[in-house]
Amino acid sequence: MNQPVKFPASLPADFDLDAVQWMRVGGGPEFDYPIDYAYAVPSADPANGRVEFLVRWAPNAYCHYHRHLGTTEVTLLQGEQHIYEERAFETVHKVRRAGFTGKLPDGEVHMEHGGPEGMTILFSIHAPDGRLFDLLDRQGNTLLTVTIDDVVERRLGEPA
Repeated sequence: MNQPVKFPASLPADFDLDAVQWMRVGGGPEFDYPIDYAYAVPSADPANGRVEFLVRWAPNAYCHYHRHLGTTEVTLLQGEQHIYEERAFETVHKVRRAGFTGKLPDGEVHMEHGGPEGMTILFSIHAPDGRLFDLLDRQGNTLLTVTIDDVVERRLGEPA
């Protein structure tokens, strides 16, 4: 991941990815896939339902299977993203590389993992009710609803 990173204009001009205070999240034995990622929040406006947070995946590691609840814009800063979108009659596998930007619709259900060098993504989310996403089990049942307050107040995970 020794490539230059172009940060979006929404981050402060002096933003330093190496100085970020990460919160590490892992998975337990109840998950049949390796979960290893960390997040940090460079900016948030909970009163207006907006948050930007960075997520960094270990090589070939996943985040939890989840459903987005707010309008989400993504910027893939480093590495490679493998995303598996659940559709009515199929699962679609996409590979995205550093430099990708896009918007995810509310309600999208997917799983994702970093490539062989991991990945770092910036998420910019507008969630007027404060709910960001649901963590799901394999059957699509909600295990936990993650809110803006959860990520801002660093309630999830452990300091990395």
